[in-house]
Amino acid sequence: MYRSPFCPGSEDTAFYAGPQHRDAFSFLERALHSNDLMLALTGDPGVGKSFTLARALEKTLPGALVATLDSLSSEPDEFLAAMLQAFGFEQVDAKHDEMRGLLTVFLAHQRQKGVTTVIVADKLDTVPAGVIEEVGWLSLLEPVRLGKLKLALLGGENLEKQLTAPRMHALRQMIRWQHRLEPLGVDETRDYLEFRAQGAGCAEPGILFSPEAVARIHAHSAGLPARIDVIAERALETASENGEHVVGRAHVVQVAAGEGGAERPRRRRLASLDIMLEDVPKARIRLNLARLLIGRHPWNDVQLDHESVSRHHAMLVREGGHWTVVDLNSTNGIRVNDRNVRQERLRNGDVVHVGRFRLILNEGAAPPRNLPTAGDMGDTAILG
Repeated sequence: MYRSPFCPGSEDTAFYAGPQHRDAFSFLERALHSNDLMLALTGDPGVGKSFTLARALEKTLPGALVATLDSLSSEPDEFLAAMLQAFGFEQVDAKHDEMRGLLTVFLAHQRQKGVTTVIVADKLDTVPAGVIEEVGWLSLLEPVRLGKLKLALLGGENLEKQLTAPRMHALRQMIRWQHRLEPLGVDETRDYLEFRAQGAGCAEPGILFSPEAVARIHAHSAGLPARIDVIAERALETASENGEHVVGRAHVVQVAAGEGGAERPRRRRLASLDIMLEDVPKARIRLNLARLLIGRHPWNDVQLDHESVSRHHAMLVREGGHWTVVDLNSTNGIRVNDRNVRQERLRNGDVVHVGRFRLILNEGAAPPRNLPTAGDMGDTAILG
């Protein structure tokens, strides 16, 4: 008899490397190897942000000193004191400058030992305004220049909204690395269930859940691994109580009905951007960032290397679950579906004209166009 694959505490050290988590893991590896202080990993609660970061730290920075802050105080002194306590200092009763000095000495000592220090701010709603100045101070310390100090922000939609707000320009400038971890699709949910069952010693993990059961688990969980685990565990128990060895649709429906008024996670449509140079397909880019800068200069997220495109031409911003395109005072302007606009909320299938390029927004199911995938936006995509 194999152990239950989905009960609390049954997670193996093995990492499920489906497309969504593989992209996030790759992003984290690059961010942790950089000399930048800050990175932001966002996504719905239960999507696996903390687990993915923990696995990335184990592989990328195995000897790192990791301190986790479960919340960020709006008071700078409380923020500094919380960091010191997370690093093992006793209750700190010191002035602001004294705590800064203590942190400077401590972080410098860790750097001299060759240890990278990682501060993880988990379950963030927003970054309080009072903390931003302290983050700016941290960014100037010597360990940052040597890549030996990291601040990882993990949060959800509210954090994403904050990072796109105009008043948060100073904070946004400090966060070069930002990625959204998306929920699993139906096929990934099937693979995830099989992966967990196989890791628990199931002899036939591929048939433990029927296709109909997988579809219902995905629908009820919205593809969030934490929710998948709960529903799959209860459905497995229900099937076992009935003397059945395969979890069917009815078992999942019974579990879902038993949850009563439990709130379902809001499902989020994945989006991508098809880029065409006139009629020539160039690439499909998954929109995993909350904002996307487009222009001819290499500093943009998408570099459109053509004279018809301005250095900083346009920006795509995700707000309230919708995408908006904004013209950045470009020379040739932008058009949406052949209409000149300064700013426009986009719908599925809308075509944005940037110089001689056409950018086509896809939400939900992937369109039939066969384009090479440029992946997520961890690095600049250069198209010319």
